[in-house]
Amino acid sequence: MVNSVTDVPADPGTAPAFDAFYVERWPSLAALATAITRDPVAASDVAQEAMARVFARWGLLRDPCPWAVRVTRNLAVDVVRLRTREVASAQLPDAREEAVRDPALLDAVLALPERLRDVVLLHYLLDVPLREVAAVTRRPLGTVKRRLHEARALLAEELGDE
Repeated sequence: MVNSVTDVPADPGTAPAFDAFYVERWPSLAALATAITRDPVAASDVAQEAMARVFARWGLLRDPCPWAVRVTRNLAVDVVRLRTREVASAQLPDAREEAVRDPALLDAVLALPERLRDVVLLHYLLDVPLREVAAVTRRPLGTVKRRLHEARALLAEELGDE
């Protein structure tokens, strides 16, 4: 799954900056991938692939964080789609993300439509600011806010909360 990044020219200033980015962002990318794939092993592979792609484009990215989140999300969705195609009737592994302590809540979030699920996972699970969620999803800030409102209403209805 991992693409080779050995053909990227080494810039002496790249390694420390990327290392700091990697250490800071790896946990949140892995958590996002785990929440989507519900498989910690696949999630680790997805997060690693996303980081490899970020490194390959490190000098070209003005702000690598939104791009890394978008790549992680897309790769994780691809993993789920591939798994679904391979075994249509099999259930996905039931791996719970440590950040989400309530299995019913995680199930309810994962049952949301994709357009709502993405903004909930990014904003509440990863604690991504709304402006960055808008950048990752390529939607206006108002749309992101509306989707969060809609998702909260659906979750409250599903979980029986006010």
